[in-house]
Amino acid sequence: MIKQVSGSTLDYDREGKLPAYGLAGVSEVWIVNLNEPALEIYRDPYFNGYGSKAILGAGDQAAPQAFPDAVVSVSDLLRR
Repeated sequence: MIKQVSGSTLDYDREGKLPAYGLAGVSEVWIVNLNEPALEIYRDPYFNGYGSKAILGAGDQAAPQAFPDAVVSVSDLLRR
């Protein structure tokens, strides 16, 4: 799993890095979008990106696929 924190680099993270991570088979990518604010979770990699995208807000919780018991508060991730 890869976690990116994005403000000014959001477009590059989505359009440049995500396709490369998908091609490399990285199973899950989290982007902490400071502009929205939201947590974007990408799963199911394929040759030029990801097949699954979820957008979570401040009241939500998330857990990595590899560690489903490691639940984190999205609010904690969005705190500056």
